[in-house]
Amino acid sequence: MPEVPSLTYAIGLPPKDAIAYFEAKGYTVTFNWHDLWQEAHARAFTVAGVARLDVLEDIREALTAHLKEGKGEFRFHKQLEPTLRSKGWWGKRTETGADGKPRVVRMGSPARLRLIFRQNIQTAYMAGRYRQMHENAEARPFWQYVAVLDSKTRPGHKMLHGRVFRHDDPFWHSHYPPNGWGCRCRVRALSPHRMEKEGLTTESGARHMVTQQREVLNRHTGEVQTRPVTGYRMPGADGAIAWTDLGFSYNPGAAGLANMLGEGIRKLEGATHPVAAATVRRLASGETFTAWQAKPEGDFPLAVLRGEDAARIGATSTVARLSPETYAKQCRHHPELTQADYARAQDVVEQGERLQDGAKNLLFLLDEPGGHVVVVKATQEGDELFVTSMRRLSQGEARRNSEVRRLRKKQPGSDR
Repeated sequence: MPEVPSLTYAIGLPPKDAIAYFEAKGYTVTFNWHDLWQEAHARAFTVAGVARLDVLEDIREALTAHLKEGKGEFRFHKQLEPTLRSKGWWGKRTETGADGKPRVVRMGSPARLRLIFRQNIQTAYMAGRYRQMHENAEARPFWQYVAVLDSKTRPGHKMLHGRVFRHDDPFWHSHYPPNGWGCRCRVRALSPHRMEKEGLTTESGARHMVTQQREVLNRHTGEVQTRPVTGYRMPGADGAIAWTDLGFSYNPGAAGLANMLGEGIRKLEGATHPVAAATVRRLASGETFTAWQAKPEGDFPLAVLRGEDAARIGATSTVARLSPETYAKQCRHHPELTQADYARAQDVVEQGERLQDGAKNLLFLLDEPGGHVVVVKATQEGDELFVTSMRRLSQGEARRNSEVRRLRKKQPGSDR
């Protein structure tokens, strides 16, 4: 995956984050769209019914070319249809289902290409827009749902039009567009001044998000699967619910960010220590960590150990990750920690005292005013490192802390 820059729009230039989101996807071949569920679509590109990797590659390359070169939908169709016809992925064919009965399978068609084009391009652009708005969330923290109000607009999308939520509200975890097939909705970022000028007020999704289980038939296998779908219950007496379409109760921008972080960790492992350390400092102190905090998806690279420190606990990896599970624990036990605290993790592992606790744990102690304790653990195989704990250290606490004294006495060569 290419390095993801800050999203900037300029006349005549493609939206870079949309391209990065799209190119970051791997390839996944599925027969049924529901086989690849929600957030997984942000990590892998798929087209239902495509069982050949070369056909999938042709479709993805054509979509990526549109994003990079600004090619329109007509050129997408014109370029791709002859290729798909030559490879036999066009029209209809009869196949035998899991129940032994023949059935007609629809492959490529003008309508199918139109759906593939519009859905993937809209998702990529909205994911890029998500990153752009998160980078500017401090100045414009209020996000307004905007629907296209015409005869094609679904009732649920029409109900959401004009409603405003904070950028970190749980509403956006499931209802960030697109919220269904052919969804044309978007999000508008607003400043406090604009909110006041337009007389707008915010809503909260905290007590209004509801989930419903729905059955989905996999026509290829005949299996009936149960899938969740999320809705927003409108405040008021009627309690109308705006549901997303099945399979769209997720935020493609946030899920795409998790994928980018995963790719970033792999790149950090191969970088020199100064470059990797500078990168995690920037990530932890910027909007990337802010976005991850809003909805932790995947591991966040919080610190990079020196090779000799990683070797002390039998690790071949040097990137210490913060998992969503550990972050949830941190929020419960250390709610006082701010982003500024987490951004200091790299300083702690570089400048702090190293205390080994068993074969797989290293405790880093920065014993100074404003210092911290960071605990890093290697997996049993040694191929991954995780930050398992972080907390602030009050002045002089280390000298009084019995656990720290115990660890100091256990260090090789200690005479204390």
